[in-house]
Amino acid sequence: MLRSLFKPPLTRHVKIPHARRAKSRLPCSTIWWLLTQLAGAIALLCFLPPVLAQAGEPSAHRVESPYIVAARNADVPPDLLIAIVGAESGYHPWALNIKGRQVFCQSREEASYVLENTPTDDIDIGLMQINWRFWGPRSGVASRSDLLDPRRNLELGAAILKDGLSRGGSLWHRISNYHSGGRAERERYNRMVYNAYLKYMHGKIRHGTIH
Repeated sequence: MLRSLFKPPLTRHVKIPHARRAKSRLPCSTIWWLLTQLAGAIALLCFLPPVLAQAGEPSAHRVESPYIVAARNADVPPDLLIAIVGAESGYHPWALNIKGRQVFCQSREEASYVLENTPTDDIDIGLMQINWRFWGPRSGVASRSDLLDPRRNLELGAAILKDGLSRGGSLWHRISNYHSGGRAERERYNRMVYNAYLKYMHGKIRHGTIH
């Protein structure tokens, strides 16, 4: 399944002297097959119930992560939701994409000002880069600036992700439904999601960016 997404680089075949063949090294193709199987197993963890420190009833003195809340409400895997946010905005709550031009505002007020002074509706907003032209009329959200609320953005984005996962196709195809596009664009997007997922699982994402 992952072969089409993570293709090995081309390697040059080198003739190995007979005396060295006794070392029984695994061929490159076998090593790559093992790595892709491992990668596939890791990716499938997205669809398994994750073991989280915040599982169970929340403590009265603990505020649950809005990522976990949004994922639970939409019934999508929290790890996958977090990876999607990483691929979409890099965990930047006021990220905007205006007709393909990325804008990383430094505050919610700045982002609101940009939205108010941008005439086009072809704009992706917030953590999950929700496209206002397509999803605005379908979401019931009153204004573009409302999607700068991280919790509201995550809730709507999680619902969109749920819709994409419910469609047919392979695992990676359903994940890339969040972004859509042609085959090459979907493969590029899936690599971004996969890399964000690995960074999250390896603890390479700053704590404050996902809470």
